[in-house]
Amino acid sequence: MSEQIGVVLIFGGLLLAGVGLLGFLWRSMQVLLRRSAVNRLVRPLVLLTAGLALGLAPFAYQQAYLAVFGLGERERIIDGQRALTLTGWDRADYSLLRGKSDVGILEMGNADVTDDTLRLLEGFAKLQELTLNDSKITDTGLEMLKTLPSLETLRLARTGITAEGVSAFLASPPPRLRQIDVSGNGIPTSILRRWKNAGNIPAAEPPTDSPVSPERQYVN
Repeated sequence: MSEQIGVVLIFGGLLLAGVGLLGFLWRSMQVLLRRSAVNRLVRPLVLLTAGLALGLAPFAYQQAYLAVFGLGERERIIDGQRALTLTGWDRADYSLLRGKSDVGILEMGNADVTDDTLRLLEGFAKLQELTLNDSKITDTGLEMLKTLPSLETLRLARTGITAEGVSAFLASPPPRLRQIDVSGNGIPTSILRRWKNAGNIPAAEPPTDSPVSPERQYVN
């Protein structure tokens, strides 16, 4: 179902439901005043029900489609991890992410991805790689990403983040973060270099209890 058809159905359903509701209220008053028979409530109730069904049809269709066909090539298994690619996503609703908390690799570099979209990532304990290039993410959204315990790679090229936001984020980043791309945002390299140097472990003291490489890398 195209987005245009969905919009038409939603507004058409709302209009029909509105007419049915007004008719039902009017007829109800007539019945209470004993000026009309109860069976005259049937027609406005039918209109109201039909309008609600019509308006909800696009949402029901989307959920049914995802349940039966999934996301097709947008969802794959890479090296044992579930990878979800929503870059180029032609829909405005990202709520499907609520049922994808096991995703390990997520790409959604779209202009309609905002800080509010990132609230859907709460509980994504397995997310290791996140791409948000060309989105509307700001420092507020960047702060939310601190709660992703497994995040290792973060791409935020050409977004709305600032030097102050990046500095605050890298002062206490996700514990496993090792790669970050903030190119196209005018972030001073000194901020990134300070984070990189703080995480490097001398070769004489290699980690023995962590599978994560101590080397930090950035793109600016």
